[in-house]
Amino acid sequence: MSKSVVEAVIDQGINRFLADGVHYRDLMDLRKATPDWASWPATWSKWGEEAEARADKAKGLNEKLTAATEYARASLFHHYAQYLYFDDIKEKKRIHDKKVASFTKALNLFEVPFERVGIPYDGIKMAAYLRVPPGVKKPPVVILQGGLDTTKEDYLIVNDHCIRRGLATLAFDGPGQGETVFERWWPTDFEKSVFAAIDYLETRPEVDSNRIGVIGRSMGGCYAPKAAAMDSRIKALCAWGVMYHMRNLKQVPEHTQQGFAFVTNSKNFAEMEKFFETVDLSPYASKIKCPTLVVHGGLDVITPQDNADLLLKDLKCEVETMIWPDSVHCCHDRSHIVRPGMADFMMRKL
Repeated sequence: MSKSVVEAVIDQGINRFLADGVHYRDLMDLRKATPDWASWPATWSKWGEEAEARADKAKGLNEKLTAATEYARASLFHHYAQYLYFDDIKEKKRIHDKKVASFTKALNLFEVPFERVGIPYDGIKMAAYLRVPPGVKKPPVVILQGGLDTTKEDYLIVNDHCIRRGLATLAFDGPGQGETVFERWWPTDFEKSVFAAIDYLETRPEVDSNRIGVIGRSMGGCYAPKAAAMDSRIKALCAWGVMYHMRNLKQVPEHTQQGFAFVTNSKNFAEMEKFFETVDLSPYASKIKCPTLVVHGGLDVITPQDNADLLLKDLKCEVETMIWPDSVHCCHDRSHIVRPGMADFMMRKL
């Protein structure tokens, strides 16, 4: 596959890359250094290995914060090395394992450490990170739910925003996501994994399980609202890139379609289309009772503006919005406003 595919992926995702912490200079150097799609994993992995080497050096000098930053950066580069890469699943998993390993080295080096935990679900344990702000007795907790090829590690910036506001966080890889995709495909009842996360939080005495919020990103913009409609334990909701429906599946960019096919284990477009017919919030939206923040961009090529419009039309609860007609998927081009705004909303409502 030609350089044009590399250009298309970066052009579509540039705001997300930058919002998640890829430095602009690094991104432009990576763009230049990647001759074709087949070279994408190796090029990003090289940048990840260089960041990890810097982290190892900093750790050896007892520069813990720099080490944590560089390990997290290495993890992010490895994340994007396998991002939307489905040509070789064994290679995808190998790189993904490096991503997790890099982040694991940072867990106890951050100013506020992470605890790696396992959430029981469908006979397995979903990998997750619990993080509790220091000096806060039984803080409320925000569940961070990803979407397609978004995971607990690349949720770091939103995680930090929550922690600084005295909110605990639980970021997890649900079925079809991150580590769990190699054990379970994305199901049509993904919301059950959110219920499992809440069940787990009820076992943790250091957080207040009576004050739980959920931020659902992209595909999570369907299943977080669905979970909130079905489980009254959710006290605040953010639909970050609303996925009310996927009737526009044929218009979604090709590499995103490939990702949808992979996580749902669809053998062809017809199977994938049948799966996404189940993405429908119309039976659920009006049943949401908790305060809800709707975040959406009018130029979204994955979930068009009518997704947000339909949700807002159905909602009967307290509603806030962060919507720009000229913004992209999940408003990544306004991440400097949206991400702290979501954390502020959770702080107010929990």
